[in-house]
Amino acid sequence: MASTFSLLSPSYNAISLQSHNYHRPAPFKLLRRLLAIGPNRKYYPNTFDDNGIEKFQQIHCQATRDGKHQHQDLKGETGNYEGESKVKIVEPKFKMSLAELLHESKVVPLSVYGDLEVEITGIQQDSTEVKAGDLFVCCVGSRSYGRLYLSEAHRRGAVAFIASKGTEIEDTLGSKALVIVEDANSVLPSLAAAFYGYPSKNMTVIAITGTNGKTTTTYLIKGLYEARGVRIGLLGTIAYYIHGDNKLELESPLTTPDAAAVQNLMAKMLHNGAEAVVMEASSHGLTLGRCSQVDFNIAVFTNFTRDHLDFHGTMDEYKKAKAKLFQRMVDPERHRKVVNIDDPNAHFFIAQGNPEVPLVSFAIDNKNADVHAPEFELSLSGTWILVNTPSGVLEISSSLLGRHNIYNILATVAVGIAVGAPLEDIGRGIEKVEAVPGRCEVIDEGQPFGVIVDYAHTPDAVSSLLDFVRELAPKRIITVIGCGGDRDQEKRPIMAKISTDKSEVTILTSDNPRNEDPLDILDDMLAGVEWTMQDYLKHGENDYHPPLPNGHQFYVHPNRRVAIRKAIAMGEEGDMIVIAGKGHETYIIRGDEKELFDDREECRDALKYVDELRYAKQE
Repeated sequence: MASTFSLLSPSYNAISLQSHNYHRPAPFKLLRRLLAIGPNRKYYPNTFDDNGIEKFQQIHCQATRDGKHQHQDLKGETGNYEGESKVKIVEPKFKMSLAELLHESKVVPLSVYGDLEVEITGIQQDSTEVKAGDLFVCCVGSRSYGRLYLSEAHRRGAVAFIASKGTEIEDTLGSKALVIVEDANSVLPSLAAAFYGYPSKNMTVIAITGTNGKTTTTYLIKGLYEARGVRIGLLGTIAYYIHGDNKLELESPLTTPDAAAVQNLMAKMLHNGAEAVVMEASSHGLTLGRCSQVDFNIAVFTNFTRDHLDFHGTMDEYKKAKAKLFQRMVDPERHRKVVNIDDPNAHFFIAQGNPEVPLVSFAIDNKNADVHAPEFELSLSGTWILVNTPSGVLEISSSLLGRHNIYNILATVAVGIAVGAPLEDIGRGIEKVEAVPGRCEVIDEGQPFGVIVDYAHTPDAVSSLLDFVRELAPKRIITVIGCGGDRDQEKRPIMAKISTDKSEVTILTSDNPRNEDPLDILDDMLAGVEWTMQDYLKHGENDYHPPLPNGHQFYVHPNRRVAIRKAIAMGEEGDMIVIAGKGHETYIIRGDEKELFDDREECRDALKYVDELRYAKQE
C-alpha cells in the first residue's frame, strides 16, 4: 500500500508523518493465527491498487489546492488541525448578477421580467429564511401556495424570484426580476452550485447512505480525517459542523439539507479551510435532488432495511433512491465504493455506476471482505475489535457500544483503506470518537442498573440494539418504545413485536405523534401482540395486565415522561433499561408544535428521584 496520505491531507508534506505508539500490536501468535485466515485469502472483487490510490490522491490533492487558491483571503488557518478547539468562523460573501447566474448554471428560462442585472447576495428556497438581497426560488408542490411564499419572500427583502410555470403570482409583486422556468425544484441545485462556486469540486466529499449507521459513521470518518490534522466538515442528522468543534446552532437540522443550504454550507466549510466534507446522503435528499450538484468522491453503503415507506411507497423504490448515490460513481480515478457485503443487497449497490470503480468491501460475517473483523468483544464499557485489512491487522478499542457499531467502525476502516491511510492513523481517528449523541448513550447516575438511550426507530435498528443488550446478560431488559406519527404505519406492529419478544418488559409510549392521535399510533403498535387499545384499557380498569404468551410483560403510557419514569422505577440491580426512538432529539412534536423534551435528561431526572418513584409505584 502507498504510504503517502495525500487524499486525506492535501498538505501532507507539511505534516509530520511520525509514527504513534497509540496502538498495541497484536501478539505474535495471535497475529499468525489471524493472517492464517490466510495469506492467499481471496478478497471480494476489487480493482484498487497502489497506483490507483496514488492517482486518486493526486487528483483530490489538486482539487483542494485549487480550492485554496480561490480562498486566499482566509485568515487564521492553522497548519496542524488535530486538537484545535473552536475558532472564529469567517462568513464568506457572495454576489452575482442574475444574468451571470443563469448563464453559469445553464438554466434556460421560459420567460423573464424585470432587470436581469440585479445583484443577488444569497439564494433561498425557504421564504421564512429570506434576507435582503436574496434570490428566492419558489419550490412548492402546489402552484397555488407559491403566491403566498413569493409574497412573504418579497416582504423579507428578496430582489429576484424564480418560479415554475403555472405558479400564481401577484401583479403587485414589485420584484426587480422574475424568471419563470419549467420546474423550479429541478433548477435549484444548479443555481445554488453555480452561485456558491461549486465548492464540492474543491474538497473530498464522502457520502454515507443506508438505513442505519449513517450518523455514527460520519462522526468516525470525521475523527479519521482530524487525526491527520485535516479540517473536515460534517452534514448529518444531529448537527452540521463547519470543521472541528465549530457546530452550527440549528434546530433539528435535516439529515440532508436542502439544495441551497448544501452548497452554502460547503462553501462556508471551504472558505474556512476545510479540505473535505463527510455527509449523510438520505433517501429523501437523493430523491428530491438536494445533492444532485454535489461532486461526490466516495460512496459508502451501510445496510438496507425497512424505513420511510410513507415517503417512498415500496421497498423497491426506497432502494432505488439509495442507489442514486452509487450511480454517481463512474470515474475509476476519482471515485471509490465502500460496501457492507454482509447485507443481502450489497450486490445491487456494487453494480450501480461504473463496475471499474475501485471497491473496498467490509463485513463481520463474510470473511472474503477486504476489511473484516474476525474477533471482537462487546461490553457496556466499550468495544474491542481486531480488523483484517489488505494493509495488515489493526486493533481498535472503541467506547462505542454494540455489534451494529462494529459495522460503522469497519466502514470507516474501509474508507481509510480506500484512500491509502496508514493503519495507525485509521485506528487513532476511530478511537478519538468517544461518543455520538443519542447513539447507545449510557446514562450513569450511580444506579445499580444500566440505562441506554438510543435513536433506534426502525425494526432492524431496534432488533440490533436489543440483541446487543442481551449479549450483556442482564437480569431483565426493560424497553420504552414508540413510533412517530405521520410516518410508515406498517412498521408499528413490527417494532412492538420485536420489543416484546426481546424484552422482559416493554412500555409502549408516544414518539413525535405529529398530527396523529397518540392512542391511534399505540393501537397500531398493539396489533403486533394481537391486542387493541380497547383490550388494554379493559384490563386496566381492574389494574390487571396479563403477561404475553412468552411470559413477558407490557404496559401502555401515552405520556413519554411517565413511561420513562415507570421504567426507571422498575429498574433493579442487574437490569438494563433501554429508551429507544428519539436519541439525541431535544423535542417532541405534537401537531405543528415542538415541545422541549430530551430522553437523556428525563432519565437523569428520574434517576435522581428513583426511590420516590418506586414508592409512588407501590402506592
